[in-house]
Amino acid sequence: MASVNSPIRTIVKPLLFKILGEKGYFHMQVFGKARDIRDRLVEEKEMELLPKLLKKGDHVWDIGANFAYYSVRLSEAVGPTGRVDAFEPIPFTYKVCKKLLEKFNTRNVHLHEKGVGSKTEQVEFSVPVQDFGALSTGQAHFADRKNDMEGHEKYYGFDKAKTFMCDVVDLDTYLDEPSGPLSFVKIDIEGAEYHALQGMRKHLEKHKPAMLVEIQPFFLEGFGIKEKDLLNLIDDMGYDIFLYEQEKAGLRAYTEDLFDSNYILLHRDRLSEYTNLMQK
Repeated sequence: MASVNSPIRTIVKPLLFKILGEKGYFHMQVFGKARDIRDRLVEEKEMELLPKLLKKGDHVWDIGANFAYYSVRLSEAVGPTGRVDAFEPIPFTYKVCKKLLEKFNTRNVHLHEKGVGSKTEQVEFSVPVQDFGALSTGQAHFADRKNDMEGHEKYYGFDKAKTFMCDVVDLDTYLDEPSGPLSFVKIDIEGAEYHALQGMRKHLEKHKPAMLVEIQPFFLEGFGIKEKDLLNLIDDMGYDIFLYEQEKAGLRAYTEDLFDSNYILLHRDRLSEYTNLMQK
């Protein structure tokens, strides 16, 4: 999820970073992101679906928590008897996310300083650096992703990056059985969705949760993952793909080529539970 960048922010943020340094910038980020969440300035249209997909007491996963935008909304949706397991591997982002969760008193969110992949290991992450020196944490990714393919200017325009060694886990072995129904999974990890899905297949096959997955074909290509491989994996796990069309207030089955978007994945065994979400 990208943050809101108004012309004023574009001017002010570099100046404040220069004046405050990294420590001061941390507190500025916490303040700014808390306002974004509180005033709903970073809402994605798919967030409208959360109250319809979730109920109190549900167990959900937020993979790629970033600055807690979804974690806070998911916390509200599942209530105090529910549970959110959120994953954010980048140290700076994790610390900001943790502070934000404290500010919003999200006691049902369990934040893990870990990435999610196909197996448990340490992985080098690359985090782009903005021109004024701050990290662009929303585009953190496994460092072995290629970003210099043809047309990269449209998707990845950074010249500098910092690397971090981070823990990555496969959720089939890392997490025990959910304390409540595993009803929803959100994945936004800059092209590594295929790996994350491979590492949670047992949980998905057992619980068949609805999923919101951001897919960017350019980043898939950067990992050497063909679009058909991801589509075949999704199909093999029993899921169909849908787009949420806000103007029609409903989901539409999607079977065409993938483009840069959020997709809703629903298990075929549970489609009858979501008829109220489909376009009329």
